[in-house]
Parts: sequence; structure tokens; C-alpha cells
Amino acid sequence: MPLTIVVADDDSVYREIIRYLLASASDTVTIVAEAATGEEALALVRRERPDIVITDLVMPGLNGVELTKRTREELPQTKVILMSSYTEDAYRFMASDSGADVFVSKQVIMDGLMPAVRDIIRRRRFCGDSGLPSSGGASASAAAPK
Repeated sequence: MPLTIVVADDDSVYREIIRYLLASASDTVTIVAEAATGEEALALVRRERPDIVITDLVMPGLNGVELTKRTREELPQTKVILMSSYTEDAYRFMASDSGADVFVSKQVIMDGLMPAVRDIIRRRRFCGDSGLPSSGGASASAAAPK
């Protein structure tokens, strides 16, 4: 059964890029919902209870950091991939402090997103649904500096 994903980004182009990238793994993941705001995303996360949330850091209203924190509080088993156009260390630290599992720079989204998703799939496959370990915070390895 494919892992379910909620995508949250106020930029429709990035949502399209994510759909395109995830299409290559359609046998293992499926996008169940998309949102353009953090508030929409939180409602969808609560309704869909996804395995993975892929969210932008900066969105109108509820931002990606707050969405990540609330997702962690309500659905601790859900993995969160936080993306941003900002690559400075401060943003990576914000991602880590929020409880995100991985930070992916939008500058390297074509190369950085799928390895992050595949890592989550691999851990799920080897650890099972209840034993999926957290990566211990955001990973800078998926991001490259400007």
C-alpha cells in the first residue's frame, strides 16, 4: 500500500514540480491532498492523516514551521519534509527545531526531494508502520548552499 502525502505550498509551480517528481514513485507514494496555505494544510493533515507532509517554510497565515509543530503534536508518526527557497543555516535550524525530519532547499528540489522521500519509504519498509524512526531533526544533507 502506497504511503500517503499531503503537499503544502502557496506556489502552484512548486506543487506541480512535486507532483511531477513523485509521479516516478507512484507505486510507493500517492498525493492525497494539496494546499496553498498552512491553515488548509493543517485541516487536510487532520482529515487525511498522511504518512508524509511536504511543506514550504513560508506560506501566508500559518507557516511551515507552525504546521510542522502542530503535525508533530497531533500525528507524531507523520514524517515532515520542510522546503524553503532560503538556504541560510538559520532556516535549517528552524526546520530542525520545529521537528521536521528533513530540510530540502528549493534550489536543489529536483535532486533533493526524491532521496528524502525514498529514505522515508526505506525506513518504513524496514521498520514497519509503528517503528518508523525519526531522523532526529532536519537534515542539511538534502540542501545545498547558494
